Amino acid sequence: MMTRKKNHRFLYSFIAFLSIVFASCVPSVPGKYIQPDEMEDILYDYHLTQAIAGNEHNSDTSAYFKNAYYYSVLKKHGVSEADFDSSLVYYYTNAKRLHDIYRNITERMNNEAMAYGASSGVLNQYSQYKSDGDTANVWTEAVASWLTPDKTRNRFDFEITADTTYMLGDSFMFNFMSTFMYQSGTKDATAYISVSYENDSIDTYSRRVTVSGLTQIRMRANTKSKVKGITGFIYLNRGNDDSKTLKLLFIDQIQLIRFHPEKKDDIKTDNQGLIIRENSADSVRSNVNISKTNKITSTKLNNKTSSTPVKSTLGTQPQKLKGNIQPLN
Repeated sequence: MMTRKKNHRFLYSFIAFLSIVFASCVPSVPGKYIQPDEMEDILYDYHLTQAIAGNEHNSDTSAYFKNAYYYSVLKKHGVSEADFDSSLVYYYTNAKRLHDIYRNITERMNNEAMAYGASSGVLNQYSQYKSDGDTANVWTEAVASWLTPDKTRNRFDFEITADTTYMLGDSFMFNFMSTFMYQSGTKDATAYISVSYENDSIDTYSRRVTVSGLTQIRMRANTKSKVKGITGFIYLNRGNDDSKTLKLLFIDQIQLIRFHPEKKDDIKTDNQGLIIRENSADSVRSNVNISKTNKITSTKLNNKTSSTPVKSTLGTQPQKLKGNIQPLN
């Protein structure tokens, strides 16, 4: 019996020893780069302030304030622009470390959203509404994510299933903020949404996203059948650029706003039974019968970009970025 206990102690000690050895073999981040915990805090503050600048300032002034907030974040953390640029490139070339940092950032933002609701700004005017109200944010998935052109990380998929609070004639609006962080190459992403109905028809919508800022997709109401579910994705396209330079898209403040139909006397419909609303001219609708096939056989896509372009028309231009990384627009 004593021999068996000694053997067990030896085995546990040996396992503990191996754990320490293997842990020590994991290469650490070189001292000349910003360390992971600090880099996470910097990027968290960076994305938070960029969202504030995009929400609380119009397109004519947002570029100025984005630059101002960018340098304020670096000053707060006591790092130079050159150190930040070189560290960001280092993490980008070490996918596992970058993944861990942005996983933590998205978790922090999702937790903040759940704890406090959305912050003030254009995107968050619907945060006060309950999920079962006439106007409600029915988004139930992560409110933030990040993409790179790499095939393992170039697409964010989502699926929303309708519940008993959905009504015949509901319309929707999909919103999100985007921040491109590119050293070179064309910024090109696509947001795609498919709305399926109980009568097996489908409406599809899409938008190209080529600049940082707000993207909105409006989905017209259908009075013929209730919504069964909404699926879609945001895809970052590599294009013809195969270089390994920094290419990262951060998306946050994702919302899906549902609007219940107006009172019957106020509803106007076209000859297809679609509710006519203001500002819906840019919406695209395609009817697809999928009762015989799982593939969409007829789809009309509108590829107009609805992202808010970022430019500055202030008398005094903000300080230009000195590095090669383009963290703004």
